[in-house]
Amino acid sequence: MGMDVYGKNPTSDEGGYFRNNVWWWRPLADYLLQTYPDLTGECTYWHTNDGDGLSAESATALADALQRDLDNGNVAAYAAAYEDRIAALPLIECTLCAGTGLRTDAIGRQYGYDVPHDPITGRGGCNGCQGDGKVQSWEAHYPFSVENVVEFAAFARASGGFEIH
Repeated sequence: MGMDVYGKNPTSDEGGYFRNNVWWWRPLADYLLQTYPDLTGECTYWHTNDGDGLSAESATALADALQRDLDNGNVAAYAAAYEDRIAALPLIECTLCAGTGLRTDAIGRQYGYDVPHDPITGRGGCNGCQGDGKVQSWEAHYPFSVENVVEFAAFARASGGFEIH
């Protein structure tokens, strides 16, 4: 699933369409909402694809703010802090093996994940955690990047307003 964002009255090809899958969209939308609440408030539903969005004036104001913060390094600083926060998240118990490192459900037994990992053959051990019993937090699967903000800012500037579908 993803968010397809369509320009209402694009002034260039760049403003016609912007897309992020849910993994990329959530951190971008959260950043926009947290950093620019006064500019994003016109759109109530940033995390759904029901057609909500911004007017041309609001989209341009948001693009201006994003460009300012790209230029002054605020977006890069946010991205670095985001990466540090994600890296510091504790590992969590693997739900496929309940933290044992051995997957004993029907799928685990069928594919041989219910025996300890053999480093010579590479077989065995839970396929979710590679036998460690721990995995990254789900939050670690949601990336944030300066490049994504650059692309969204360019889209917003040329969109003539947009709708999130």
